[in-house]
Amino acid sequence: MDLTSLPLFSAITRKMSWLTARQNVLAQNVANVDTPGFKGQDLRPLDFSKELKSFAAGTANTHLKAAVTSPLDIAATRPQDNLTPIVEPGTSDREINGNTVSVEDQMMQVSETASDYQLMSNLYKKQVNMFLTALDKGA
Repeated sequence: MDLTSLPLFSAITRKMSWLTARQNVLAQNVANVDTPGFKGQDLRPLDFSKELKSFAAGTANTHLKAAVTSPLDIAATRPQDNLTPIVEPGTSDREINGNTVSVEDQMMQVSETASDYQLMSNLYKKQVNMFLTALDKGA
């Protein structure tokens, strides 16, 4: 059984992919802290309520798709597997050289992203352990 086909696992996987992409963007910001004219960037946060609204309207481009549980249900479409992060400008504070990266802010965001990733990882493990317990193969 593919666990990513389940809505909860799909949502956790999507969040972890977003957090990984954000960590890469933040690392680029820190690496370019002394580059003249470099503009700090960040990823647009995932908006769960927006995804639910687009899902309800039938225009969803997300992993949250309806599952077919009966032959009478309408078949669900296959979710798209790509995550294309949208990069938007960060802070507008500038150094004399035109750089907008604040090391303190970046390190706080790196720490927040790492703790969010650990939370998602723990949630994923807990869900897997629940399945194993249900199958009487508990960890």
